[in-house]
Amino acid sequence: MGQGRGAGPIHLNEGALRATILPGLGAGLADLSLRGPNGYPVPLLRRAPHDAAHFNELACYLMAPWSNRIAGAAFEFGGRTQRLRPNWADGTAIHGDVCSRPWAILDRTPVSARLALDSRSHADANWPWPFVARVRYEIGAEAFATELSVTNLGDAPMPAGLGFHPYFMRRLWSAADDVRVEVRTAGRYPAAGMIPKGAPVADGVTAALGAGGPLGGAELDDVFAGFDGRATIRWPSSGVSLQFDCSPELGHAVVYSPARDQAGGGGRGSLSWFCVEPVSMVNDGFNRLAGGDGGAGVRTLAPGETLEVRWAMRIEGGA
Repeated sequence: MGQGRGAGPIHLNEGALRATILPGLGAGLADLSLRGPNGYPVPLLRRAPHDAAHFNELACYLMAPWSNRIAGAAFEFGGRTQRLRPNWADGTAIHGDVCSRPWAILDRTPVSARLALDSRSHADANWPWPFVARVRYEIGAEAFATELSVTNLGDAPMPAGLGFHPYFMRRLWSAADDVRVEVRTAGRYPAAGMIPKGAPVADGVTAALGAGGPLGGAELDDVFAGFDGRATIRWPSSGVSLQFDCSPELGHAVVYSPARDQAGGGGRGSLSWFCVEPVSMVNDGFNRLAGGDGGAGVRTLAPGETLEVRWAMRIEGGA
């Protein structure tokens, strides 16, 4: 199917934007940068280290065939308990089964690339059903778009979810940037350990995010329902704004804004990044579906059926 772990980075450039994709590390983004006033690229997303070896070091990674956590790494589906290998310290199965694996390059141009991962090529696949995931990246002078899909290759129905996990910078080239974040949703799930414990509720956090004010020192790790597919991030002092445009399947959003000491960085204060993650399903959506929650965002794919989502970012401002 093409190249995998041995493939080098893919660089896409157009206008003031540049991006770098790592086929060998989940086909994730190592960099998405905008040319600044001094002519050098300034990261919009947290830039991965040169020797990145873990998906959590990426600028943005892909999540499939589920997003975020599965409580206890197990869920009920098809009349039986489906058990996965936990891959996080809290005993959950987290962020899907593609973000650490090598992907094959299908084709590429100076402004686009397509890659794929077939789970049947991995003897240690952490998913009971065979599947293929595909991604297409395309860069424009003022936009960056991603299409992500998962197809059920098995002979029985399977549940599925998709998502993106970007790390946005709080400041661009101006140290005075006080980033503003606008995310419109219908409600926030009450949760314990990032596992929802009830129905989403419109509260002060949803109102504040919907108003698009400064993110400030807010400490958030929450999942929201009723995401309308549009979000805006503004860096006022740098004069840059970034707008989401997501397909309707991405009806949930996760906002992650940790404090430095919570993330092990030492000391108080906010980290230099935060996350606004467009996702198709709520955290632990498979278990919520088994419990009768029809709004969990989980899609059940028949044999041969595909779930596809699209996420585009339009960037205004810059040099």
